[in-house]
Order: sequence, then C-alpha cells, then structure tokens
Amino acid sequence: MAHNRELVVLGRAFDGFERSFGAQLAALDGLSARHELIEIGELERRVVHGEATISGEADVLLVITDWLPALIAAGAVRPLEPLFGERAPDGWPEAWVPALRRLQEGPNGHSYGIPYHDGPMLFLYRRDLYEDDAEQAGFAERFGYLLAPPTTWTQFADQASWFDRPEQGLRGTVQAGFPDEHNNVYDFLMHLWSRGGELVTQQGRSGLDTPQARAAVEFLADLWHGRSVVDPAAASWDSVQSGIHFADGEAAMMVNWCGFAALASDPASPTHGRIGCAPVPGDGDPEHTPVTMNAYWVLAVPAGARDPERSAELIRQITTQAMDVVTALSGGSATRLDSWADPQVAALAPYYAVLAEAHRNSRSVPVDARWPQMAGILNEMMRRVVTDGAGEAALAAAHRQLASLLGTP
Repeated sequence: MAHNRELVVLGRAFDGFERSFGAQLAALDGLSARHELIEIGELERRVVHGEATISGEADVLLVITDWLPALIAAGAVRPLEPLFGERAPDGWPEAWVPALRRLQEGPNGHSYGIPYHDGPMLFLYRRDLYEDDAEQAGFAERFGYLLAPPTTWTQFADQASWFDRPEQGLRGTVQAGFPDEHNNVYDFLMHLWSRGGELVTQQGRSGLDTPQARAAVEFLADLWHGRSVVDPAAASWDSVQSGIHFADGEAAMMVNWCGFAALASDPASPTHGRIGCAPVPGDGDPEHTPVTMNAYWVLAVPAGARDPERSAELIRQITTQAMDVVTALSGGSATRLDSWADPQVAALAPYYAVLAEAHRNSRSVPVDARWPQMAGILNEMMRRVVTDGAGEAALAAAHRQLASLLGTP
C-alpha cells in the first residue's frame, strides 16, 4: 500500500472543526490528510446506518459518543490499543478526566476513540443582564427572590419569562428544536434525570410512563407553547445554530454545550466578555442531584480504513496538548486537563474553570446498541412537543414504542 496516499477525516460540519482540522492536518509530520465535514444528520446516515465505516472512504472518523455502542457492537470501528502498540497518544489516558474516557470503552476493555471536542452542557447566561441593577431590582420585586443563575427549573422558567422581550429582540431562552436526535433529545433526558426519572428502569422497562417523564415533557412544552419564551424559529435550529443565536445576543440565557460560550470570545461578538457559566439547574428536591448531559466527539478508526496504522498515527499527532490548544483556539473545546489549565485556553471562555467539576455530575445516553432506535423514538416525541405542544399524547406514544423495543409490557 502506498504510504503517501492522502488520508481522509470524515466528521461533522462546524466552523470550529473546519478551522481546527485545517490547521492540524496541515501540520502533520510524515502524513498527508484532508477533512470532509458534513451536516450531522448526513454524517449519522453515512456512519451509523450506511457504509462509511467499511467502504474505505474514510480513514479517521469524528463521531459523537452516542453512536459508539452501536458501532462497537457492529464491529464498525477498531480498538485503538492494538494500533497504537507502545506509542499511545501523549498523556493517554491520564491527561483526560475519567468522564472523557468512559463512553468510548468497549465491553472488552479496549478504547475505540480519543476525545477531540468536549461538552458537557452548562447554564450559559448574559452577565450584563443578570448583574444590571435595574434588572435585579425589577426581578426581585416581581418574583420575590434575587436574580442569580437558577438552581431550580422553576427559577429557570421565572427568569426566562422575566427576560423575554421579543419586541426588543431579546428572548427569554434558546432551545435547539431541530429534530436531529441530539439537543432536542438531550434536553428531555436532562429534565427526566434531574427529576429522579430514568429512560429505562432497572427492571428493563420503559420509564416514560412516570410522573417524572410527564413533568419533563410538560416543562419543555411550556417553554415553547405556554410561556412562549423561545423564538418559534428555533424549531429549525440545531445545537450549533442555537449557540450562534445566543452569542449574537438574541437571548438572556440557555442550557447548551459549554463550548458555545467560546463563540463570544471574538472581540467583535456582541456578547464578548458578557457570558457567564453555571451548573445546570435541578428540580429542587434535595434527594435529586442536578444532572448535566455528557457527550463528546472522539476520533476513531473505521473498520474499513485502508491503512489503520497510519490512521492511528494521525490520531496520535492531533491529540497532543499543543494540538488540543489549537482546537480550543479555533472555536472548538479542548478536552485535556493540561489544556484546560493553559492560560491562553482558560482566557478564551469562562467554562474551562468549571469543566472538571461539571463532569462529576454528568450522565450520558444509555450505553446500549439499541440507542439509535431509542433516540428515534424520543426524537419524534420531541418533534411533536416542539411543533404543536402535544406533550401528553407524544409521551404516551413514545412510551408504547419504547416498551415494544425493550420487549416489555
């Protein structure tokens, strides 16, 4: 096999990834590579449901951890330890927190990906609004407590209502409503978990026919159709677009991937220097721990890679601390502990100071090869919630479908 053949990295379209891969692949030593970044739905179709993992069209994949259980079970990605041999990526695994090593581990104990871009979700808010004396006074007069980052979902709803001023071009909050099986599904799961609920019970049954699931759906439907504190146009926004609209100053706060705070790092941004980060709220019950969503993007070697050792070498080279800093400076999110501590990275966005702590109360989607089917069920449920507020009917239909998938009553 020719060792000068250009390698192909296939991943998700995102300006931050476009810039980071552009710089990183140009700096490779002894390798030639290019990147192909496509819309996330198309990426899932090609990687999870199509033949991109076996066709030889890609040498390295940038995939979200949600997809890994199905890919690992299907033998569609390669374990990395045999490919790395005694030359694992610099600092692996200790340079990454445990929460960024767990989701790519297969049942055989092997790792199937190295983190490239990190979550988790945090509460992002406009410090200039929250710290304004007039806003503080008006809010306290109306709601009877001080305006501060919310610790409960009730406070979140109060604050979204207070700041919702569409006539001024300011909405209470931003939601990513586009039905792409990602943020719309993640939002529901966070609300379910933070209320003490589970998608699948310990007995292997659907957890959607529960008070916790109903409360989660009702809360989200209220944001869209009751209080109506979300721009209706957000029904067509994915996570990236919702983050861009927030960084453009169109909403007072949101729960979204922490990395979107970095969009305000550009001095030309209308929210430059104005974004704060805090933990995700909970339901206020002391027995329920507030939970954030943990999902992250990893570099993996597809089963059909034409020269897997060179694929592994590419991953080794672009996951060093120096390259991780490039990811952060390009608009992505660094994943390494030593990068989070780097002054030039820490200065980019406020979330780097709280990432390690945020990961301690993080959860991920079920590690289950059936997750793509589960996600499809929740995706349709949330599409109905977002488009017409059909929370109760949508939840009941999703419960029946999930019970059928699980093979339980």
